[in-house]
Amino acid sequence: MTTLSPPVPAGSTAGTSTRTEVRTDVQGLRALAVSAVLVYHLLPGTVTGGYVGVDVFFVISGFLITSHLLRRPVRGVGDLLEFWARRVRRLIPAATVVLVATLAATLLWLPSTVHARVAREVAAAALYVENWALARSATDYLAAEELASPVQHYWSLSVEEQFYVLWPVLVGLTAWLAVRLRRRGRGLAAWLPTAVVGLVVVVSLAWSVHLTATDPAAAYFVTTTRLWELALGGLVAAAVTVRPWRWSAPVRAATAWTGLAAVVAAVVLFDGTTPFPGVAAALPTVGTALVIAAAADGARGGPGGLLALRPVQWLGDVSYSVYLWHWPLIVVVPYALGRALGGVELVAVVVGSLVLAALTKRWVEDPLRRQQVLVRRRAATFGLLAVCVGVSAVWGVSAASAADERTREAVASAPARVADAGACAGAGAVRDPSCDVRGLLTPPEAAAQDKPAVYADGCWNDPPFTTRHSCTYGSDDAPVRVALLGNSHAGHWTPALEAGEDAGDWQVDTYLQSSCYPVELLLEYDAAADAQGCLDTTRWAVDSVVSGGYDLVVMSARTNQLLADVPEGEQADAAQDAYAATLATFTDAGIPVLVLRDTPAMPDSVPDCLATGPVSWDDCGAPPSQALEPDPLAAAGRADGSGLVTVREVTDLMCDDEVCHPVVGGVVAYFDHGHLTATFARTLAPEVTDGLRAALRAKPSS
Repeated sequence: MTTLSPPVPAGSTAGTSTRTEVRTDVQGLRALAVSAVLVYHLLPGTVTGGYVGVDVFFVISGFLITSHLLRRPVRGVGDLLEFWARRVRRLIPAATVVLVATLAATLLWLPSTVHARVAREVAAAALYVENWALARSATDYLAAEELASPVQHYWSLSVEEQFYVLWPVLVGLTAWLAVRLRRRGRGLAAWLPTAVVGLVVVVSLAWSVHLTATDPAAAYFVTTTRLWELALGGLVAAAVTVRPWRWSAPVRAATAWTGLAAVVAAVVLFDGTTPFPGVAAALPTVGTALVIAAAADGARGGPGGLLALRPVQWLGDVSYSVYLWHWPLIVVVPYALGRALGGVELVAVVVGSLVLAALTKRWVEDPLRRQQVLVRRRAATFGLLAVCVGVSAVWGVSAASAADERTREAVASAPARVADAGACAGAGAVRDPSCDVRGLLTPPEAAAQDKPAVYADGCWNDPPFTTRHSCTYGSDDAPVRVALLGNSHAGHWTPALEAGEDAGDWQVDTYLQSSCYPVELLLEYDAAADAQGCLDTTRWAVDSVVSGGYDLVVMSARTNQLLADVPEGEQADAAQDAYAATLATFTDAGIPVLVLRDTPAMPDSVPDCLATGPVSWDDCGAPPSQALEPDPLAAAGRADGSGLVTVREVTDLMCDDEVCHPVVGGVVAYFDHGHLTATFARTLAPEVTDGLRAALRAKPSS
């Protein structure tokens, strides 16, 4: 997200006027950028590339800040502190107001299960490292399914603040060196700032292209992949400072329209499948740079008249605060109202964002930016910074600590309640209709943390699948060796395997791949390296099982990744055929297979939903037609003719004709929307044990 930077010279040629006016084309670009982001977040299916509005803001900020630094170079520590002080007065107070309001709204309305996470993100946002925090969590398969944080949009503000710390130092040193070279008669000294900024563009862009291909989730957030976008704006500023461009009005108008068209094209044509940022980010950023370089405010036939419309200029003026407020409203309002955003609510969010932005601009941004005590005394400004960061960061940390303590208490108390329920806990209550379990045995806060040991033990092979991990559970003296193969929907069965009546008779080795299911075909991933890595890991796992001397293979998987280069209408059949080939690899080697049909999935995180206090627990469930996704692995298992494949499912213990239950026998069945809690999985041990016995009976005698 951009910041509203100080006015820059405007005139017929970019960077040549000595007047300090607000450029209407820049304000218009801001309005376009924030509108794209707002519509994208409210109606993501309509403006699929609206996220590029952030990239537009980056270029604008890079241009304005570099222009300012070249006009008023940093010549010492005092100049550097003054530059930072202006940024503090302009940006920090408004951002702090929104952070504090958002944390208060979170504690008041959002599910208690997310309080600790959001509070920690508030602290990260206050310290302007939210982008790095999100980059770290973006590579977590399970984190991708969590409730969106109401402050995650601060990632772009974090990128910009880090830029504001680095950039004046770099530009100041470059300007100082250019002066020294000029004094020595070096004719190219004037071009040094342009060359240095250009080098930053090239290096950062190259890294952005590389990381977007190899780790796209992290690449979206980290500063190193975005720095070139800000530097691109700086490159325009540096270039016109050295040699002002004397373009004719028609050329400037055509250039501005071309740039504007490029931005709009990215907004309309890009979508979630576009590898980003990388090379794709060049379309909106170069387009923005062309509009800025053209400086076509007064050029006849240019977009200046459109961009100068009063509503457009007003929106550009408040764009910073609109960006700050809109996302918390989108996340929090549905919980405050107790329903999803409909047409009326969407309009209310837009109006609310604009009204709050106007109030913030009027009563926070402008007064503090111009407050004479702050302007005249840098110490007072940095004192304001300490107060702002301290209030939001300290409250965030303390709120996270309090929420963590509540979670620890819930986790500690849950086992005793489950033990008191005995055989009636979880699935046992369905097996025995005489059971009468009242209340939640596992509170939502405990359920959200109730994950199988394979998560804490690091048993996963994660994208880009460059490492190989396998864990072993059970005694080395166990007479039966079992291989557990699949993705996370295989991993959530481990508590049932460990808790079974015959658990002491088998040792389990895990071969688990996050988001990757075991077929000999390429799956669709944003990064080609992930697709190949998934296939390579599957081959390693299958080869390890075949050659490992196992008595039995247990397979389960959620088939949610599309097969690459397979038409949509042929996906189900192709997946079943691919699974059949994997099963045949084991049965041809004489190894029996137990296939556990995938369990139902809920529309949203079950612990989060339960924490909102629904009228009925089943309000957090879903009808079987929605909850039971097709399972081509189970279909392939049922169709297998080798006699070595056994298929079991527990749907009857989790669903009736009307609904698949999120809570069974007082036990929360899911720690998110589709993965079984360890506590509930343990109550399914009898069914899993029965399946293991049946599969082992099918093993050919040696």
